[in-house]
Amino acid sequence: MNLTIYCEGTKRSHDYNLIHKIVKDKPVQIQPIGSKRGAESFIEDCENKKVVADAFIFFRDRDFDVAVPEKPSLIKDGSTFYSYRTTIENYLFDAHCFFAFLQNKKLNRQYKIHSPNEVQNTFIKAAKKISYYQALRHTIAQMRESTDLPTTWIKGNSGSLPYPLDDKVRYRQKALDKVKETSTRTEVLTEEMFDATFEAFCTRFDTEDFYLASQYLIWFQGKDFAKSLSLTLPQFPMVQYYKFAKQYFDYKQFEDLVELREIIDINSVQKQLP
Repeated sequence: MNLTIYCEGTKRSHDYNLIHKIVKDKPVQIQPIGSKRGAESFIEDCENKKVVADAFIFFRDRDFDVAVPEKPSLIKDGSTFYSYRTTIENYLFDAHCFFAFLQNKKLNRQYKIHSPNEVQNTFIKAAKKISYYQALRHTIAQMRESTDLPTTWIKGNSGSLPYPLDDKVRYRQKALDKVKETSTRTEVLTEEMFDATFEAFCTRFDTEDFYLASQYLIWFQGKDFAKSLSLTLPQFPMVQYYKFAKQYFDYKQFEDLVELREIIDINSVQKQLP
């Protein structure tokens, strides 16, 4: 029985590396197929031509393309399974792992971080900096009429942040303009819906409970968070941290990834997807 897991990126991407940790000793082929935009059409073409393995799934970032589920589970859409956390990078930020990395690289004194609790405070500080921007990205996602449209007006997409980050009024207008460029809704209706949606996200992202429960790792874009963290900790070696975090990554800490493993177990011996 052959099972293929398609994922975004390349064989050097976080997606490939983490899925490899999840499948472990299973007879599974992991096939990275580039960006998510081309991946779905690629898989559809494979289905039509019947050239895929006996069974296959496409595991991808949820990003801003589907709503955040109430429970930490995968989102299933045909053969596609969306992660619970926004992006694959979100699974790599852990206060204890981050602190272990600082100790390993002797960076504690440089950044004045001496415990996992202080790491958590730093994470929260970085997350709060991008709260308006994340609220706008979620709002654009709800207002847009196609998931092929980007959820930002910033060139370079995820991981590129506007400056300064706290200019709520100006960025609200830029995001609204982005929606209007591609929307067929009437201007009045779009603006009313936009503002109501934007304020709802701002309210959600403006409570201490949201940050203390690390909900930003569920709702915020991982590359954006990493960029904000790098601004909070200047010259932080993020590439080295990712490599360190992936080395110690344990999928069993995440309910949706455990679910993915169970799906892999089932499809390693059966010919039908669940």
